[in-house]
Amino acid sequence: MLMLEVLRLSRWEWFKVRRLRMPWILLAIAILVSQFGIWTNYAAYHNNEAYEVLNQGNSSFGISLEEWGEGVAVTASCVSLARGQAPTGLELLSEEDRRFAQERLDEWLSDGVCDNTVPIEEVREGFTLPSSITGSMSSFASLGPIAVGPLLFMILAASLFGAEYGWGTLRTVLAGGIGRGKFLSAKLLLLLRLCASALIVIALAALASSLIAALISPEETGGLADSGEWSDIVIVFFKAIYGLLPFIALSVFVTVLASSGGVGIAVSVGYFIAESIIAPLFNVNDTLANVTDYLLIQSFLSWTAPPEQSSDTLLAFAVMLAYSTLFIAATAWIFRRRDIGGAAGD
Repeated sequence: MLMLEVLRLSRWEWFKVRRLRMPWILLAIAILVSQFGIWTNYAAYHNNEAYEVLNQGNSSFGISLEEWGEGVAVTASCVSLARGQAPTGLELLSEEDRRFAQERLDEWLSDGVCDNTVPIEEVREGFTLPSSITGSMSSFASLGPIAVGPLLFMILAASLFGAEYGWGTLRTVLAGGIGRGKFLSAKLLLLLRLCASALIVIALAALASSLIAALISPEETGGLADSGEWSDIVIVFFKAIYGLLPFIALSVFVTVLASSGGVGIAVSVGYFIAESIIAPLFNVNDTLANVTDYLLIQSFLSWTAPPEQSSDTLLAFAVMLAYSTLFIAATAWIFRRRDIGGAAGD
């Protein structure tokens, strides 16, 4: 019975939130961020200059040999080799000189100059299904070292909950007989539903972009859906929602503590700036470097990173669970005991 009342209240909150501007603005930002990776990879796959930018440079190899009294330059680059292109000028050499040039090229490659070059197959996965969907959801969650998704949802959580204080509607709603615990649960459930809805919209936008990418390039080879596993979409979806929960809980906690959405937004942005400064400083010291594993943003980045890029998934899961439990429990305690005033005006 209690759960049904919370669901009913959450449904009513859902109808209310659709009329607000802030969720739509943040959703538009989320879609733009999620599309960045798709079209960056698409451009890099079809354009050498964009591929070089994606790889943050392009190391080159060159050697000059004399063949039939004329100089022949043999050149190659990490980008051209990644595309499967043979070194230029190699076909003009005799078999012996070709072997010599290949040995020099192998020596150059053995120094690891091209080890950081993104494989062209991986670039293609960025805009083909189903990898484009998992990639877009991951881009929304964290664009490189920047946890974009958590920041957007902290702002959303503070604005939605803070609006109740600012408009003075919270006191009216609670006076109508809705328990504080039910109201808080409904709000948190609404925010999780908004997380899920945003990820679904992002996935649909990625699907549309992959279809467009296949249509606007006549020379495209390969299938439309030949990268990654469809089951990865479900895994990334639920990992993203779980990863966003502690950020939502932190934002709601600050908003309830200050009874102000403006303060909640300010603290959310301030926290991101503070951890972005502190984490690199901690990494300078071996002892303090272990502390970064317990910071919220760093745990989120470890949790949402591909398995091959993170070895601390279990620790990240536990850290985020601890943060979520702590902030939700503290919010409930404060919310149940504090008097609710009238309109605060923010």
